[in-house]
Amino acid sequence: MNAFQRATKQVPTTSRRGFIGILAAAAIAPTLASCSTGTGAATGGGPIGVPAGVLPNYVPVTYVEPDIAGIEGSTPGFLDWPKLVESVDKVPGVGGRYSAMVPTYGNVVPGLKDSKYLQMVNKEINATFDFQFTDNNAYPNKLQAIFASKKDVPDFVTIAEHNIPPRFDQALPGLFTDLGEYLSGDKVEKYPNLANIPTDAWKSSVFEGKLYGLPYPTDRISAATFYRKDIFDDLGITKLPTTADEFFDLTVEITDQNAGRWAGNDLTESSNLIFNVPPMWKREGGKLVHRYESDEYRAHLEFVTKLFSAGVIHPDAVAGNEGQNKQRFESGKVLISYDGYSGWIGSHVRTAPTTPEYNQQPMPWFSPGGEKPQVFLSSPAKILCFVKQQDDDARMDEILDLLNYFAAPFGTTEQALLQNGIEGVHWNADPETGAPVKTDLGLKEVASTYQWLVRPPVTQNAPQYPDVVADYCNFMADSMQYAVEPEFHGMRILEPVKFANLSQPFDDLEKDIVRGRQSMDDLDAAIEKWRTGGGDELRDFYAEYLEA
Repeated sequence: MNAFQRATKQVPTTSRRGFIGILAAAAIAPTLASCSTGTGAATGGGPIGVPAGVLPNYVPVTYVEPDIAGIEGSTPGFLDWPKLVESVDKVPGVGGRYSAMVPTYGNVVPGLKDSKYLQMVNKEINATFDFQFTDNNAYPNKLQAIFASKKDVPDFVTIAEHNIPPRFDQALPGLFTDLGEYLSGDKVEKYPNLANIPTDAWKSSVFEGKLYGLPYPTDRISAATFYRKDIFDDLGITKLPTTADEFFDLTVEITDQNAGRWAGNDLTESSNLIFNVPPMWKREGGKLVHRYESDEYRAHLEFVTKLFSAGVIHPDAVAGNEGQNKQRFESGKVLISYDGYSGWIGSHVRTAPTTPEYNQQPMPWFSPGGEKPQVFLSSPAKILCFVKQQDDDARMDEILDLLNYFAAPFGTTEQALLQNGIEGVHWNADPETGAPVKTDLGLKEVASTYQWLVRPPVTQNAPQYPDVVADYCNFMADSMQYAVEPEFHGMRILEPVKFANLSQPFDDLEKDIVRGRQSMDDLDAAIEKWRTGGGDELRDFYAEYLEA
């Protein structure tokens, strides 16, 4: 039996709740991330569960009813621009001044002295926020420098989980505020918008058994394989694949190199989804098995190699040019592409003016052999913000009131201000939908700023594209029937520094194998080197959490 056959026969044993329930007396229910305390974060210092009472109570609040309700935590949607509701009955600030270090993606917006947006929002909230914008690529180095010197640490520091620096757990107690003193249990109920954030997101904000982070909640499932339905229709393709073999046959069918059309961009991540490759660990017979050792991983690599060998991948994608993935997909040079959900509506916005028939859709979930598919839930909060320790209790009170304001959900006047700026300056109402349409100044100045400090539960809205919003939210809701929690879901585990580069060789090896430059024998050798070079020790490190 080869790896593909083993993977198609194998049904992952992780249930939707996963094994989280065995780590604590209270399991985390899947429906809207219930208010159970659950278990959670730990660091390289060893297994530490979330002590009882550390997590904030979950008290959901609805200011505006969505047109499409969330199912088991899926993303709710708004098809029209709602009548806004005020969620905070007082000006949150009392004149404080704060610095905030946040990453930027794409164009850098002006700083405080050159931004009417920041100046006017600061006036509305009666507090001054001076944002330090740093390109995401340079962000890790800046974090390292700040934590090494422990000088000039901003009042707010936002960090994506993949940028959490080594030994971060050692820096936390001396630099940042234990927010549990103010938000744990029913204390959070003083701040209704913070209490509206689901428990799973807060759980991902716990380090060393303490609540240090402010979460940026994400979609329950973060990515999919998309296809150009409009072009599929033109080609007369109505049946979508339900097995890996059918997917392969489809890629061969739609590839026409003479017409300048290939099946896909690099479909490695799509194959990951098809074969349900564990993000890191899975359990077999009570033992932890790393993704590199799993049958799913091996079958996935064999499958991607088959795709590359068949010539169905665009040559620029074969060459590793990922920067043009969206352009190739939107122009129809490729018809299948892996992407995050955040790019879905963005593609429609870009293509609508010139290609009104453009129709990008997620491919329905399927498994290698046609069994019921399973989809791993994504990290509940991939970005966290930390508050520098404050000496003044009154200043901390102001910070909490400001955070409650920043966490106001969609449909509120507060969130509309933060997202769009000032009416008549940064945006004007669309005459048909009433939704904000940014002015040139709004496009220049308004970007994620205050939202980097704390984020309300994720929603989807684009009144000019209600059909896309409906497709998005209905697909997300339908996907929840296939959702499973990966091992250690939501647990904030910081591995010891000595394991930092253990997996790095596999990044290049994967690319070399699927492009035919190396073989599966090289994978076997790499896995053995990984095991003896620290992989087995890392397994023991994680196994302690199963016994905690």
